Amino acid sequence: MLPKDPYNIRLSGRGGQGILLAGIILAEAGMKEGLDVVQTQSYGPQARLGASKSEVILSSGEIAFPEVEVPDVLLCLTIDSYVKYGDELSDDGLRVVEKMVTIEKDVQDAVILPIIETARDVGNEIAANMVALGAVIALSGAVEKEHVLRAMEDRIKPDYLELNKKAFHKGMQLITEVDKLHSRFEKKVY
Repeated sequence: MLPKDPYNIRLSGRGGQGILLAGIILAEAGMKEGLDVVQTQSYGPQARLGASKSEVILSSGEIAFPEVEVPDVLLCLTIDSYVKYGDELSDDGLRVVEKMVTIEKDVQDAVILPIIETARDVGNEIAANMVALGAVIALSGAVEKEHVLRAMEDRIKPDYLELNKKAFHKGMQLITEVDKLHSRFEKKVY
């Protein structure tokens, strides 16, 4: 059951962080649940290092417009993506921000997580996209964890699958270990 129908999710970061792959996996997980899904993506003029976003709309019925106008969930992994996309959020939306962004910007009403640090702890910063996806799924309940894992198996090369699954689980653990201590809409630093 979706938290809201349709449910609009925007994942943003920098080219090379795997944001587009995370969006594709999220969309495929939604399809595995029998939802109607639209996934779009865009990136800045520099494909690598420029701001990028992947948007996913999940719905139990037809999707009237194929782009996220105002996200219900917003993920920002970099200061550039926060500056570009960080202000747009539905009234009851969920904003998830990488902890490093807060060094350069005062971030309000967000779940602030050490996503990149957690990916490094797992074994490789390149897995930050899956840490972030795990946290978003744990916080939002947008799709079932099992469907995300199956979509990962379909999309990620076997040599990198275990690293990415481990990163996804660590992202979920970032939330489940401490979420009981905080209300959802206050500024949270984990």
